[in-house]
Amino acid sequence: GTTVAFKEPVDTTDAGDKPATVVVTYPDGSSEEVPVTVKVSKSATDADKNTPVAKDQTVEPGSTPKAEDSIANLPELPAGTTVA
Repeated sequence: GTTVAFKEPVDTTDAGDKPATVVVTYPDGSSEEVPVTVKVSKSATDADKNTPVAKDQTVEPGSTPKAEDSIANLPELPAGTTVA
C-alpha cells in the first residue's frame, strides 16, 4: 500500500515551526515529496499546569502570617513547590 515517512528526522528539541519533507510512496513505486511544517509546542510549566487556591487566614495581632497557610491546595501542588 501507500507509505508515508519523513525524508529526514524532525528536530523537536525546542519549540517553534520546523520545516520538514514527507515522502509519499505509492504501490507502483512512484513517490513524491510534500513540504510540511511541524509545529513544536512549548512545554507546559508547573505554573501552567497548576492553579493555587487562595485561602483566608486569621492571626493574632503582632504575629506573622505564614504564606503557606494562605494556599488551600498546597498539598496537591507538585512536591518541592515553595511559597513566599
